[in-house]
Amino acid sequence: MSASDRGAVAHLRRTVGTATATATSAGLAFAAIDYLGVVSILAYAPGATASFAIFVGGLLVLLVSGVFSELNGLYPSAAGIRLYLGRAVGHRTAMSVTFTYMTTVVLVIAADAFLIGAAVRYVLHEPAALAYVWIAVLLGIALAANLLGVRLAGWVQTSVTYTVLLGTSVLSIIAIFHVGGAFSHPFDLFGKGSFSGIQAVAFALFLFAAFEWVTTTAEEARQPRVITRALFIAPFLIWIVATLFVLGLSHLVAFPHLHGSAYPQLLLGHAALGTVGEMWMLALTVLTALNTFNGGFLVASRFIYAAARENTLPRAFAKLNLRAVPWVAVTSLAVVSAIVAAVVFATGQWLLLVAVGATIEAGIYAIGSLCLLILRRRETRERPFRLVAGRPLAVVGVVVFTILFLATGFADPKNSKHFSIAPFTVIIILATISVLYVRLGVPRIQAAAAARAAAAGPKRRPARPARSETLIAESSSDIDVVPLSSHEAGPSVSDGDR
Repeated sequence: MSASDRGAVAHLRRTVGTATATATSAGLAFAAIDYLGVVSILAYAPGATASFAIFVGGLLVLLVSGVFSELNGLYPSAAGIRLYLGRAVGHRTAMSVTFTYMTTVVLVIAADAFLIGAAVRYVLHEPAALAYVWIAVLLGIALAANLLGVRLAGWVQTSVTYTVLLGTSVLSIIAIFHVGGAFSHPFDLFGKGSFSGIQAVAFALFLFAAFEWVTTTAEEARQPRVITRALFIAPFLIWIVATLFVLGLSHLVAFPHLHGSAYPQLLLGHAALGTVGEMWMLALTVLTALNTFNGGFLVASRFIYAAARENTLPRAFAKLNLRAVPWVAVTSLAVVSAIVAAVVFATGQWLLLVAVGATIEAGIYAIGSLCLLILRRRETRERPFRLVAGRPLAVVGVVVFTILFLATGFADPKNSKHFSIAPFTVIIILATISVLYVRLGVPRIQAAAAARAAAAGPKRRPARPARSETLIAESSSDIDVVPLSSHEAGPSVSDGDR
């Protein structure tokens, strides 16, 4: 038996602790694109008011933490999101939604790649082709770290994430206390209109985008409460860092200099400490590539692995190497991310990715709240975590996140005064591809899996029944025995889903 074949029947290893889970959650969310997300908030909430928008967004994310903690407790699996969506809204809908949702990770990685390349070009004055080489190298490092096992990938994620968060916070504090700046618009969230304030909060949610993907590592967590802790600690860390950064930025750099810039963090570093500050922030920007790429590969590959294990993706994605890593999934993610990053390099549409990512996240938060509301009624069994006042808070989540979904879906990423259908158009295209795959591709994969299972069954003819058994069968021939269908019997649960 080959290594890949042995990996196909292996199991993920429970080696992820609280520090690594928190770093995975915070690292995937706090990417280089978060620096741009802060500028998007400033476009709708001027000056220091943006910190208030981030505060409101942080409170809403705490609700998200509670919702996903309870759902993860019910279904602690790498495919958890598909499982609870399936129980709440149906399996086909669940698969279509989750495959669309999975694109968020790739979009964040691709946008981050472009921004890192732009920062390198700005500071080092290198050509675009050489900047892309940097991205390829960083993708390769993250790929290698993941293929060598979750323990090494977790160590890289922990070290890099906390370095980025601490380094950004320290420079932001230096900028806040820098002589010569002035805070403007401290409380003017709705100064540009009520809709502007709603959009500011919606883009504030994007700063935390994808933090909940840490739930896909549930099968590798040492204990169930590890994921719950990460879901609450990571948003708190991001809120502190983002608040300090936006205060420092609004204190030292005028918004006209930030608008349209792909590297606001470099402008802040130069304003605070000159060339030293600029190089400081460049180093942190490059490090964000590692935590974003590494974290993205870590969590998305586990979902792909679980989907393949359940025959909704090709069987090859379920193969594990000797270090219990879904190597086909990780490698495929690296290749796709490199291709999408090249497209972003060619088109420069990174602002559109911000809007699309923010819209998808708000929609998923609304759907997650709806799932909790439905499963509170359907699932009566005990769970490790139970959100206090879960039902009314779930209703609030459905309403609020639906409003934010619409606000970002029609936002013009290049002009805060205009509306645009571009974000929704991209999401509709992604959702259409997912639906077609679920309708046309998944049935073929499942049919092939059923054929393999039948071919691997016993080849011997069944033994003739004993005389007593024949008599029993004849005496009970008037009893109709109707087997449960797969839907009536409920979804199957694999070893990792228990």
